[in-house]
Amino acid sequence: AMSLADIEAQEAAMNSEVMAMDLGSDLADMDINVEEIDFNEVDDDLKKFQEDEIVKDALQRGVDLGDYARQIETELKRTEKDSVSDYLKESGDVADLHMSIKSCDSVLERMEHMLTKFQADLGKVSSEIKHLQDKSMLMRVKLKNRKSVHKDLDHYVRSIYVSPKLIQSIYEAEIKDQYIEHLKELDSKLRHLQDLKNTKKLDQAAKDMLPLVQRAQVKAVSRIRQFLLQRIYLLKKPQTNIQIKQNLLLRFNYLYQFCKIHDREVSEEIRTIYIETIHKIYSQHFKQYLVSLMKLQAASVVTKADLLGVDEAKSGGMFSLRKSSLHLERVFMLGNRNAILSNIDKPPIIYHSAAKRNHKFPYQEIFRTTHRLLMDTATTETAFVGEFFSDGKDAKVTAKKEQITFESIFGKITQLFIENLEHYLNKSYDCLEILILIRVVTLHTQMMRHRQTECLDPFFDRINMLLWPRFKVILDAHLASVKSVKANSVRRGTTTPFFLAHRYGEFASGIDALNKDYNDAIITSNMGRLRDTVCDLLERMANCIGDKTMSVVFLINNYDSILKVFDDKNLDSETAKDVKGRMHGHVAKYVEAGLQEKFSKLITFVRAAEKKVNDALESKKPLPSLDLESAAEIVRTFAKHWQRNVQQIDTQVSNHFGSDSATTPPGTTYKAPEILRQILIQLVLYYQRLQAVIKKCYGRRQPGFMKELIPNSTIMHEIKKYTSA
Repeated sequence: AMSLADIEAQEAAMNSEVMAMDLGSDLADMDINVEEIDFNEVDDDLKKFQEDEIVKDALQRGVDLGDYARQIETELKRTEKDSVSDYLKESGDVADLHMSIKSCDSVLERMEHMLTKFQADLGKVSSEIKHLQDKSMLMRVKLKNRKSVHKDLDHYVRSIYVSPKLIQSIYEAEIKDQYIEHLKELDSKLRHLQDLKNTKKLDQAAKDMLPLVQRAQVKAVSRIRQFLLQRIYLLKKPQTNIQIKQNLLLRFNYLYQFCKIHDREVSEEIRTIYIETIHKIYSQHFKQYLVSLMKLQAASVVTKADLLGVDEAKSGGMFSLRKSSLHLERVFMLGNRNAILSNIDKPPIIYHSAAKRNHKFPYQEIFRTTHRLLMDTATTETAFVGEFFSDGKDAKVTAKKEQITFESIFGKITQLFIENLEHYLNKSYDCLEILILIRVVTLHTQMMRHRQTECLDPFFDRINMLLWPRFKVILDAHLASVKSVKANSVRRGTTTPFFLAHRYGEFASGIDALNKDYNDAIITSNMGRLRDTVCDLLERMANCIGDKTMSVVFLINNYDSILKVFDDKNLDSETAKDVKGRMHGHVAKYVEAGLQEKFSKLITFVRAAEKKVNDALESKKPLPSLDLESAAEIVRTFAKHWQRNVQQIDTQVSNHFGSDSATTPPGTTYKAPEILRQILIQLVLYYQRLQAVIKKCYGRRQPGFMKELIPNSTIMHEIKKYTSA
């Protein structure tokens, strides 16, 4: 018997023979057909052979290509046989490889079958998963729909369902902060049910709930009405702090808003009762306060007869005493009365405290304090009414309604103030005090606008309509009194300021001080008329004095008396500037008159000589010759008498204006040294002009008398003695 090894060896040999036979048949099939050769490609092949390194080397060595080709062919055949022999030697390994490949194919076929079956199983699982996904999606949609329906249904049920606890709270719970929350919940359900009713969407459940909610609404409105009216009636209690009670009412503002939404009549009733109650309270308080403060009013010292143009010698009458000049000056003085404008924010007067100390107040202070109290009360009341009774509608409509409410509360109170002011104005003749009242009203108006509260604007307008006409009437009375003064009422030869000058200075400076930061055109215009009238009267009086020099002195002293008041108050108003200009003009006249009296020839010669020179220059003619004899006489006379003349001028100025406070006319401040200084300076200027005009006409050919001129330094040194005395 053959062994397994023999069988395998025999099988390998057979396989080798088979493979050899197959290889031989393959070689046999490789028949080269000469006819198939394409000789067109021979040239290309030759080029390739020539480029080949081996062929190129053979050609260079001169090798015979035929022999070389045969040699190559022989080597190829030998190589082919060696290759076949090597293949036959390895045929066993090739057979083993063939068997291994077949075995692998079988394994792979089984794997393919298993994978195909697994793929089919996966397909079934995927189909089941897709079915489950579709089923899950459907369940999710159903759940979402059910949740949505549950949410809407829950919201609907909650919006119409009224719990027994809520009903019990509305009926029985004490009205506190928590009660407001119950009302808000009830209001929400009422609104929703009313909307359903209006849109005709009431179902049976809503229809069942509607009567229950409406009964709760009626009960809530009834309890709110009772609660708010009790709080309002508490305001009537004596010594009640109204603002604190109002703050407590504001905590329950929603109660009124609930009534206004669900029962308009009850809300209007509450509003009306509040307005009537608070009006009575405020009316009583303000009337009592105003009457009490009027008891503390200081007596007015200004009467109808206290006018600028009234002479104290003619004041008084059959049944009245003659008024002193001091009194008639004080009534026109502003003093510190305008301090009230700087203390406009001062708290109101406390009557009991002031009465206990027996304090007296001018009307302007009573006016300020009562108006301040009215402003503070109106501000807090307007804020309360705007917040508590707010409609929340259009701003213009709300503002109009608030103004109507304010008029209902404060209308008669403001009328009380108007009547009090009218009573005062009928007996008031103090122009300065009335202007102070006007300024107080202006500042109060600004304060209210700063508070963004304009409820008192109509009241302030009415006050101004009373004050301004009265101010104009009194001012016109002063103007008429000035016009009534006769120019010849002044004594001839007098230089003392007229009584009107100081009065006018005090009055005008007071008006200008009160108009300083306002620049009212009405005041400026009227004060201009008064100023022109006063100055015109003084000018006419000066003409009645007789002597021209004394007339000028009279005017200087009067204008200086007026300016002294303005200087003391540090006022640089239009009135002060105008009067100062007038006075400086008359001072210039006095200076010229004083020099003309003592140095008339010098002044006349200088003016005439300068005129000749100017005329010659304008007509382009030669400079004229001067009267040298007159010039020499003037120079010599000046050198001889100038010191004596200056001394005489000093004495005259001192007599007219006084050199110190003891000799200065009453009410004047323009001292004699100032007048004398201007006279002497003008004298030096005339003397220098004399020298200049002579030098211009004669150049270097100076007349001999020029050596007799007094040096300017000597004159200036002498002037300093007088001006520094």
